[in-house]
Amino acid sequence: MRDAGGCDRLLGGQKYLHASLARGDHSGTVARDPRPLAGAQGAGRARAESRHGGSTMRAAFMTGVNLVEIRKTPEPDVDPQGAILRVEACGICGTDARTFFNGDPKAPAPWILGHEPVGVIEELGPGAHLPPGVKKGDRVFLGSILTCGQCRWCTEGFQNLCDQHLLYGYDPYPGAYADYAPVPAIAMKNVIALPPDLPSDLATVADPFACALNGVEVLDIRLGDTVVILGAGPIGCWQAIMARDRGASKVYLSDVNRQRLDIALHAVGAFVDDAWVAGDDNGVAEVLEHTAGKGPERISVAAPSKAAQQAALQMAAKRARVVYFAGLPKHDPVSPLDINQLHYKELTVLGAYGATHRQYRITMDYLRRRRDELAAVVTHRFPLDRIGDAFETIRSGTGLKVVMLP
Repeated sequence: MRDAGGCDRLLGGQKYLHASLARGDHSGTVARDPRPLAGAQGAGRARAESRHGGSTMRAAFMTGVNLVEIRKTPEPDVDPQGAILRVEACGICGTDARTFFNGDPKAPAPWILGHEPVGVIEELGPGAHLPPGVKKGDRVFLGSILTCGQCRWCTEGFQNLCDQHLLYGYDPYPGAYADYAPVPAIAMKNVIALPPDLPSDLATVADPFACALNGVEVLDIRLGDTVVILGAGPIGCWQAIMARDRGASKVYLSDVNRQRLDIALHAVGAFVDDAWVAGDDNGVAEVLEHTAGKGPERISVAAPSKAAQQAALQMAAKRARVVYFAGLPKHDPVSPLDINQLHYKELTVLGAYGATHRQYRITMDYLRRRRDELAAVVTHRFPLDRIGDAFETIRSGTGLKVVMLP
């Protein structure tokens, strides 16, 4: 239905109107069932006996904006203090999608993207040191933010704010949209072993979920707060789950794409009190209607949208907290904001970026406790040779979390 505020209402209280949807392409193993994966890991990829005898692998090279080629390329050499990962799955992040469709100087073509890998430690350099409890042959995920470990921010536990931080999958470290991926020495401290019953496609959410957790911690949700999440992608979905777990009295979800919002509600509708497609005012009237004109105490902007950033300030309650989680394209990062909203309502507006090692550990616990709910957000799985379709699925809003399975 169309409301006066210019929004398509999707939910009314706890009565969910969305239809059941298929869980995506399913060209890979279903996330809810780890059993088929155990027999499929590494299947279909022939490999020479020696990695140094001219062996080749497949890799997806971004050759320009919105251009990708699957090429045969030499397998990577192992860093003397690093490792080689046999890739079993790699999540396709919104950051990579923005890079693919807009370009990024840190991904100079031809470039291999992919910074949410899960795989098996296939080879170690002679001087490599793995974290305690991790050994060659283990299945692991790799945290994407590469840090110095020595600056003020690293030593205080805010590794995401490291003065020297780099991102795995961006220059100078190629990513994991390939059969094999190099793990540089700087990334070895980010390797975390996975439990045997956690399927690789679901394990790829560890990195982005930890980032979503960071956003929720910055948002500082209190018992009884009303929470509005602008953006119904994977981050928004996971933040809805965590908002409810942290005691929010009401959780509302909004998106500009009706299809994506409907898919999101199929995944996390049990955690959401109401949802709507943002209209011409980006959902401001709808939010004020739901909050008796007062606005919500907590707002997460989980979409790379200037309009959503401004709408959050307009709909916020007095003394509310607003977190800008999603970044803007690097070629257009400046957002016009109504500063009087901050001034007269005494708003707290913060950013949230990346995740810390502590948040990765919390994420592993969440993956055990909330496995089904997190798995529902993984809607599409594509083989490597269809990675262009995977990027388009993200851009079109026809899926939530998309995973590449070599």
